[in-house]
Amino acid sequence: MSEWRVLPGVDAEAAARFADLDAVFALEGEIVAKDSTTRTVRVEVGGRRYYVKRYHGLGKKPLRRWFGTPRVQLEWENLQRFADWGIPTARLVACGLESQGGLFARGALITEEIPATADLARLAREGAPSQKSRSWWHGVSTQVAEIARRMHTRRFAHGDLKWRNLLVDAAGKAYLIDCPSGGFWWPPFLEYRIVKDLACLDKVAKRQLSRTQRLRFYLDYAQKRKLDVADKRRIRRIVGFFAGRDEEQESAESLRAGGRRLLVPCTVALEGGGELAIERWLRILPGKRLTGVGRWNGRTVLAKFFVAKRGAERHWQRECRGIDSLKAHGLPTPALLASGRLEGDGHFVLTEYLDSAQCPSATAAGELATVFEAVGRMHARGILQEDVHLGNFLLAGGGLHVIDGDAIRPARSGRACLGNLALLFAQLTPADCRAWQAALLAAYRRGHPGPALEAAQLEAAIARAREARLADYLDKCLRDCSLFKSARRADRFFSMLREEADFLAPLMADPDAWIEQGISLKRGRSATLALVELEGRKLVIKRYNIKSAVHALSRAWRPSRAWHSWVEAHRLRFLGIPTPRPLALIERRLGPLRGRAWLISEHCEGPNLQERLAAENGLPPGIAEAVRRLFARLAEARLSHGDLKASNFLCSGDELCVLDLDAMRRHDSEAAWRKAWLKDRARFLRNWPEGGAIRREMEAALPPA
Repeated sequence: MSEWRVLPGVDAEAAARFADLDAVFALEGEIVAKDSTTRTVRVEVGGRRYYVKRYHGLGKKPLRRWFGTPRVQLEWENLQRFADWGIPTARLVACGLESQGGLFARGALITEEIPATADLARLAREGAPSQKSRSWWHGVSTQVAEIARRMHTRRFAHGDLKWRNLLVDAAGKAYLIDCPSGGFWWPPFLEYRIVKDLACLDKVAKRQLSRTQRLRFYLDYAQKRKLDVADKRRIRRIVGFFAGRDEEQESAESLRAGGRRLLVPCTVALEGGGELAIERWLRILPGKRLTGVGRWNGRTVLAKFFVAKRGAERHWQRECRGIDSLKAHGLPTPALLASGRLEGDGHFVLTEYLDSAQCPSATAAGELATVFEAVGRMHARGILQEDVHLGNFLLAGGGLHVIDGDAIRPARSGRACLGNLALLFAQLTPADCRAWQAALLAAYRRGHPGPALEAAQLEAAIARAREARLADYLDKCLRDCSLFKSARRADRFFSMLREEADFLAPLMADPDAWIEQGISLKRGRSATLALVELEGRKLVIKRYNIKSAVHALSRAWRPSRAWHSWVEAHRLRFLGIPTPRPLALIERRLGPLRGRAWLISEHCEGPNLQERLAAENGLPPGIAEAVRRLFARLAEARLSHGDLKASNFLCSGDELCVLDLDAMRRHDSEAAWRKAWLKDRARFLRNWPEGGAIRREMEAALPPA
């Protein structure tokens, strides 16, 4: 069931664009805000700009599907209340939601832009000239006090009354926005909610305003000339509301407790009374280490924070020793500017920030050669980088810099250097490693002209390092880490690329709805495929269906086919074998039991192999070479596909892209792979008539049986 309405007085052109919920969810515009459940875009219609806020899920509280009013409905109802109470707010243009079987599915609301406005938090952060005017502050403060008073006298609390939700226009008029958490309260709970609202306002005010200005705000709010005993008691509660939970400056304890969702900009208190303003986070290992870019003593620096409850001091000391060791051996590394302790049992290291620096590319032989030469110089000087990978080197200012002093160790033997070099080679795909090995070894020798390396030992060490990296990577793709966002809940399991999490949020909330509105590619009993478009990107959603009760029972106790496809797609891409980039896996769960599952991948353009060869009398040389290359790589990795239909290969450029991986297997023994390969080979050749030219040439291109 869908409920959607466009309010009276809306421009005709806008009313046509916002006609129904499907049209609203298809709108494209500038993304101004997004999180796991909402996405706000700004669109322009008829010379006016509108904000479209779309709710596509319920986050970590699935019970809201059954109980309570959806947040989107609360938000549009609260905006209407503000307008009725005379509180300046954004004009509501349209709103509505959709439910399926009585459960919330999606919803949206549209507001008209308030021209020439900025939120108070942004004005405070940027130090706007208007903030230097006491009269401007007094006018805004009086209006905000009146807004808060009008809500609270009606027993209504905003729930998120922060400076970012207060807009101010060029004339100094204040507006209140964004209120999905607001609601009515009765005593004694009302007083707590009022204190929370006022404490949210005071949290930023205490850094921007004087004590006199803050007191004047409260007197305006209470409409009094003097404070009485009850007012003083309430002010003490307001000032102490966030004590120990959200202080003005971050400490090691707050950084440790913040998880991955640490806000920026923020200020971190350093040893000796100094402070560092963090502008953005580069990497977060929750509760352990954080890396960010910030301003310290008027210069841009790279900051590393060690905040783990155990081992923080040890890793901090290693970082400092590693940087000193690199400098002592004449290896370029960013300069160490400061280091010390953080408040709350933690440590920090500040180093020079290399502007416009980038990591060497794994596909650029010239950049790789500089890395291998640098590693050779490290080994020649008796040190190595324990966790050597391309992310620990930066190209800047025409040279290569070594970073991550925490991983610098003494090279205690030639065997340790050999293993370290093999680990660096293992960062490359097997094909690139073979193609460039001689040139990269020559670059390594320029840095370390020591004893000759035995080829057999190096090859064996590379194979071991690659296997270890692959096992670690496949383990990561099914758990929450820096690369992947994953969660295991009572009703579902999902894993997705962390960098794509916000982008994929609408699809993750309801993949079936997107399948229905997408372009159907396949509608079978076992699987359903649809091509969908989100923010200009084409994606493919594959749903693995449950065909019957018996099928459901057989699949309930083992990983789904989507699970297998997700793992094998990451295996292929790790090995440099073309396959569409996997973005997300979803499994429906009932406790330990598994049900329907979905796989979301990027769309790969091009015809499938059957379509490409339909009009050919023979096998084109480019296709023959692509077939040889692909099956040689699969054989080297001992991988069998299990369903080698020609339609499961896409011709993308000069490569064959492998699809439908749910039956793919990696075999531990040569004998097991050989047996599976014979079946794969026979199935692949059956795509073309026996005795035909294409089949004969395919037999010649494939590895022997």
